[in-house]
Amino acid sequence: MAHVSLTMSRVVQSSALSRNSAEVFQAADQGAVEITRRDGETLVLTRKSEVERQSTVLRMAADLIAASLGPESEPFVNRLQDRFPWMRFLSGQEREMFAMEIVQSARGCAAVQDFGPFLVDLHEWYATAQAKAAGFTPDDNLDWYDDLPEATDPRRA
Repeated sequence: MAHVSLTMSRVVQSSALSRNSAEVFQAADQGAVEITRRDGETLVLTRKSEVERQSTVLRMAADLIAASLGPESEPFVNRLQDRFPWMRFLSGQEREMFAMEIVQSARGCAAVQDFGPFLVDLHEWYATAQAKAAGFTPDDNLDWYDDLPEATDPRRA
């Protein structure tokens, strides 16, 4: 699961970065590393993918806020569809479910400061819309797996 969290996994002094850069980089693979400096503001070393996920979450949150602030005369689901045009491929009931679930997911993830589940929920709804746009229907003979085996990280093999 993709985790988006601002929690620092480690705090090091800037001198440790030059003396033990491999160790600091390895720590940054586990989570953001706070690098303190005597002569300047503290820096954060993290993976680029983490920054990109945080940016995605902020964009999606901005879209949810914008949809919630739209004209009250228009239903929230319709306002949300303006922000997520792929919703048009979902049925009316699915759009209602998406609207409810994505707001609940965003609020829950904000409460625990981990937006990984939010991104998973959003991706799953988007994938559903893609499948429907491609013509897949519930009547198609597809195999669905309830229990997927856990895959090992090939970088740690």
